Amino acid sequence: MKTNIKMKILAFSLAMLCLGTATNAQTVADKIFDKYSGTDGFTTVYITKYMFDLFRDAGMGDKEDEDMAKVLGNLTGIKILAADDDPATPIPVNLYQEVMKQLPVSLYKELMVVKEKDQDIKFLVREEKGKVVELLMLVGGKDESALICIQGIIDMKSISKLASGMNIEGMENLEKIEK
Repeated sequence: MKTNIKMKILAFSLAMLCLGTATNAQTVADKIFDKYSGTDGFTTVYITKYMFDLFRDAGMGDKEDEDMAKVLGNLTGIKILAADDDPATPIPVNLYQEVMKQLPVSLYKELMVVKEKDQDIKFLVREEKGKVVELLMLVGGKDESALICIQGIIDMKSISKLASGMNIEGMENLEKIEK
């Protein structure tokens, strides 16, 4: 009988250990958001699944609204981290360089790179079981530094429509994905 109790305790302990490990698994983007969230010189925005559900559940008028609702229904969150563009606040770090140093390159695929005069924009995706589950957009340059992370099951054909409909600074760069 004591062996049975010990086995239950052992099984419960292993289950809690596995659960703790699974919930603590963070992507590089998550770690960087946590590091800079609430820090002077940075603005962070986190759009939750609940917000997407509210948008999705709002009246559906036409086919385009239904398509957008389907895209939103598969997303779990969008995180935006940007260095403030106030001239009095110097950009403390280049998010582009910091993410690229920490990024496990074997887990991410480069989707697109845009090089402009004083700015680089890189789009990266992470796949699981053949589906895109994370889209990163990194912006690095002399005057601008930003990271946008979209998580969930991501339909790459519809992501540019999502970007144009959200009207959030930085998201307009996602429109460049449209082919």
